[in-house]
Amino acid sequence: MSTENILIVEDEPVVALDLQQTLQEMGHQVCGIYTSMDAAIQGVETHQPSLVLMDIHLQGKGDGIEACQEIYEQWQLPVIFLTAYADEKTVRRAAIAKPFGYLTKPYNKKDLNAVIQVARSRHDAELALAKSEQKLAIAIEAAELGTWEWESQLDRLTGDERFRLIWGTGLQPFVAGLAAMLSRVHPDDLLGVEGTLQTLGFFKCEFRARRDSGEYAWLEMFGNLRIRSADQHIVIGALRDITPRKEMEERLRQASIVFSTISEAIMILNANGLVLSVNPSFSKLSGYSELEVINHPSQEYLINRREPIISYKNIALTSSGFWAGEVGCLCKNGDILQTLLHICTVRDQNGEVLQFVQTFSDISAIREAEHQLVHLAYHDPLTGLGNRYLLDQNLQSELVRAQSHGRTVAIMFIDLDGFKAINDSLGHHIGDRVIQESASRIVNQIRRHDEAIRLGGDEFVVMIPDVITQSEGFVVANKILKALSQPIQLDEQKLVIGASIGLAFFPQDGHELSDLLSAADSAMYEAKRQGKGRVCAYSSDLVENVRTRLNIEQGMHGALERNEFVLFYQPVVDLYESRLLGFEALIRWNHPEFGVLGPDKFIAIAEETGLIEPIGAWVLDTAVAQLKQWSVFGRSDLMMAVNASVRQFRGDAFLNQLKNVLKRHEINPKQLEIEITESMLQDFHSIRKMVQGMRELGVSVAIDDFGTGYSSLALLKHLPITRIKIDRSFIISLPGTARDVGLISAIMQMANSLELDVTAEGVETFDQSQILRTMGSPAVQGYFFAHPKAAEEYSADWIKRSSVNGFFIGEKRAD
Repeated sequence: MSTENILIVEDEPVVALDLQQTLQEMGHQVCGIYTSMDAAIQGVETHQPSLVLMDIHLQGKGDGIEACQEIYEQWQLPVIFLTAYADEKTVRRAAIAKPFGYLTKPYNKKDLNAVIQVARSRHDAELALAKSEQKLAIAIEAAELGTWEWESQLDRLTGDERFRLIWGTGLQPFVAGLAAMLSRVHPDDLLGVEGTLQTLGFFKCEFRARRDSGEYAWLEMFGNLRIRSADQHIVIGALRDITPRKEMEERLRQASIVFSTISEAIMILNANGLVLSVNPSFSKLSGYSELEVINHPSQEYLINRREPIISYKNIALTSSGFWAGEVGCLCKNGDILQTLLHICTVRDQNGEVLQFVQTFSDISAIREAEHQLVHLAYHDPLTGLGNRYLLDQNLQSELVRAQSHGRTVAIMFIDLDGFKAINDSLGHHIGDRVIQESASRIVNQIRRHDEAIRLGGDEFVVMIPDVITQSEGFVVANKILKALSQPIQLDEQKLVIGASIGLAFFPQDGHELSDLLSAADSAMYEAKRQGKGRVCAYSSDLVENVRTRLNIEQGMHGALERNEFVLFYQPVVDLYESRLLGFEALIRWNHPEFGVLGPDKFIAIAEETGLIEPIGAWVLDTAVAQLKQWSVFGRSDLMMAVNASVRQFRGDAFLNQLKNVLKRHEINPKQLEIEITESMLQDFHSIRKMVQGMRELGVSVAIDDFGTGYSSLALLKHLPITRIKIDRSFIISLPGTARDVGLISAIMQMANSLELDVTAEGVETFDQSQILRTMGSPAVQGYFFAHPKAAEEYSADWIKRSSVNGFFIGEKRAD
C-alpha cells in the first residue's frame, strides 16, 4: 500500500484528531487539519496533498461540497467525503461534485482504508487517461486529422470541426448520412471506398473527393468497423487532406523520372563531397556503375579544369551557392570527355548545407564542332588547304620571324591555265576535281614547313620561308609547274592544264603582306602575258602592266553603252577564183586612254568578268545587221563568220538569240557561220547538243584555230560541224620544211575525208597562197589579201564587184 499525503478538513476537533491518528496508524501522512472551506483551499495550495478527506458540514461560509468542486477544478486532487449526512438530497449534491469516495460516520478503519485505495486507483487512472487523451489530441492535431463516427441504425454521420473543414460545408453533422459522404467520392474511387467501409476491423484507404469549389482533393481515411449486431454497424475513423502530399509525390515522381531519363549526367553528393547517388546517364557517360562511385570523392572523376579548382566549401560560401565551368570527365576506359559541369548547393531551412548536386553535359560534340568551325574559318573546304585568313595570319608571323633573323621568304602566286574553259564546258563538278588534284600536286612538291593556300577559284599561293637564294624559289616553282602540266585522268577523260606562276621575295619586293601578294600577283599576270605555262619573278616595271590590265577591266564596264566597241571585217577569199566568199567579224575597242585595242588585249578579261556575254550578243547582232546591209548591195551570197565564247554556250539562251537575230534581220541562216574553239570540244555532249541546235537552224559551225587545242578525230567524226579553220601558226611557217607542208596537207586530207570545208588563216605571202592552192585549199584569209577594216571602208561598188573571178588579184595589184 502506498503512503498518501492527506489533508483533513473537519470542523469537529475530536473527530479530526482521531482521524489523524487512524491515518498515521495506517501509514499515511497528515499534512494539515482545517475546519473551513477557505482554510481548506489555502491548505491545499500550501501543502499540495495527494488526497483530501472532506467533511460536508464546515465552519463559516461554504460547505465541503463546494470546497470539493473548487479543489478538483484547480488541482484535480481526489476528495473523499466523511460525513454524518446520508440523506438523499445531500448525496445528490455530493454526486455533482464527483468525489472519489463517500463514507458516513461512524466509519471503521477497514472501510476507510478501502475507500482511500479506491480513490487513489481511480485518480491514477484518470490522470493516465487525461495524459493519453492529451497525447491523442496532440497527435490528431499534428497529423491534421478530422475524427468522425457513423452508426448504421441511425445512418448518422458525426465529425469534429476539422472533419467538416475537410469535407466542406455541404456535409452537415447529425443531418447527413454515409451516402452524402460517398456522393463526393470520385467515381473512379467510389467502389474501393465502399469496399473498405465494409472491412471488419481496422482499415485505411486513399481516394479523391469533391470540394465545395468542384475541384477534387486527395483524402486519406483511417477507421475501425465494429459490428454489434446484424443491423448495427459502427465506424469510428479519422480523415485528413493529403492533397499537398500527393502533389509532392507527383513532383518527386516527375523528378525521379527526370533524374533517371535525362541525358545529362547527375551526381548527388553529401556535404563532404562524397557521392551519394548517380543517375543512369552518368554511368552511360563515364562507364562507372553506381556501386563503383558511391562514397567516393567526386574529384576522382573530374580532371583538367580550365579554371582553378573551386572547393565545395567555397561554393557553399558564395551567395548563389552555384558554380559552373568546363571540366574533363574521366571515364572508366581512360578516355576524357569534355563536359560542362554545374554544381548547386542544397540547404535546409536553416541554411545549413545538406548536399551538392552536380550535373554534367557532354560538350565533346560542341568542342569538335568548334574545332571544325575554326578549321573551316581558316581552310578551304574543297581542298583542305589554308585560305586567305590563314595566309594573312601565318605570313605575317613568318615575315616577323624572317625580319628578326635576317631570312628571305618567297611568295608564289599560282593561277591555273585553261581551267576556266574546263570548268565552263565540263561543269563545276569536274572543275572541283581538277582543283583538288591540282592542290594535291602543289602540296606534294613543297616542304613540310612550307604553306600552300587556296585563295579561291583557280588561284593558289605558296609561302616558302627560309630561302637562302632566289634560285631556290624558282626550283620549287618549276617543280610545281611541271607537276601541274601533267595530264589529269578523271574517269575516262584525260585533261591537260598548266599554270602561270609569279614569284616575289621578302624583303626585296616588299615589307608588308599586301605588297608581297600584289607583287607576286603582278608577276603571275606577266607570266600569262608572256604565253602562260612559265614562272616570272616580280620586277618594278610589272606594276605598270598590272595597272594597265586593271584600267582595261574597269573601263570595259559600260563600254557597250558608250559605243566604244567597233567591228572590223576581214575578207574570206576563194583561192581558186580570187573572189570574195564572205567576212570574219573581228571586234576592236576604241579605248579612251589606250586607243584601238585588238581582242587579244581584252577578250580574256571579258571572259573572266562575264562581260563577254553582252559583248558577244552585240557582236552577233551587229555583224548580221551588216551582212543584211551588204546583201542589199547585191551580194546575198556572202557569209559572215562570228566568234563565240564558251560562256555564251550555257543553256539555250544562245540558240534563242540566234533565232531572234536571224528573224529580225531576215538573213538566210546558211550565210551565218559560228566559230568555236577546240578547247570547247572537251565537254563533247554539251557542245554536240549546241552544235546540233545551230545546224537545225541552218547555221554553219566552224572550229577556229584548228590544231592548237586538243581535238580528237573521233569527236570530229560525230560532231556535226561544217568547217575547220587552220590556225595561222601553221600557215606562217610555209614554205618551211617538208614536215610543215606535210602537216597542213594531212589536215586538208583529214578534212576532205570528213567532208568538212577548210579555211586557212594568216596567209601573208604569195608563196603561202600558192602552196595552199596546190594542196586544194578553197578558202583563205590573211593580210596578203586584205587587212581587217571597218564596214564603211568597204564601199557598195567594192561589194558589188567582189563576186567577179580574179577580183582579189586585181585588188592586190591595186594595193
